[in-house]
Amino acid sequence: MAEFKIRNLDERVAGVLRTRAKTHGVSMEEEARRALAESVTVRRDAFARRAAASRAATRRAKSRRASDSAALIRKERDAWG
Repeated sequence: MAEFKIRNLDERVAGVLRTRAKTHGVSMEEEARRALAESVTVRRDAFARRAAASRAATRRAKSRRASDSAALIRKERDAWG
C-alpha cells in the first residue's frame, strides 16, 4: 500500500472529513481513504462510458471494408497531373 501525507489541507475540508468520519464511525484517515477511492472510481467509470460511446460512434459497419489508402492517394496525385 502507498502512503502519503497531505499538507496544507483547507480547514473546511478537514472539518467535513472529521464530521463524516464521526457519522460513519471511522477514523478521519479511513474517511479520507474512502473519499479518494470513490473519486477515482467515479472518474474511471465516467471515462469508460465516454470511451465506449466514442467507440460506438466511430465503429464501422461489419459489411463495409476499410478503404485502400494507396488507391485514394494515387487517385488524388493523378488528378493533379
